[in-house]
Amino acid sequence: MNVTDKARVAGRHLDRMWVILVGLTVVNALIAERAEPGLVITLVIAAMIVVKARLIIDHFMELKDASPYIYYLITAYFYVFSLLAVLVWLFPETLASWTTLR
Repeated sequence: MNVTDKARVAGRHLDRMWVILVGLTVVNALIAERAEPGLVITLVIAAMIVVKARLIIDHFMELKDASPYIYYLITAYFYVFSLLAVLVWLFPETLASWTTLR
């Protein structure tokens, strides 16, 4: 396989990843428009955020080849962000009281 063939295969791989990302985004939008808010919906959205972030980090930003500190820091950000979204759903009053100025 020559360089041109390798580039073409890599391009198809990125095209598939892009289609998956667009599909996940459309599903997120449909859920946001039609679903009743609830813990299950929050968990689904949080999981989709993590999946989309991993696809972008690994395939488009190519951070797998970067410093492990950068890779793990960026990856951890999306896991923590998703976890916080779930915690806000589970404990809204407690978190509001912690963040209220008195």
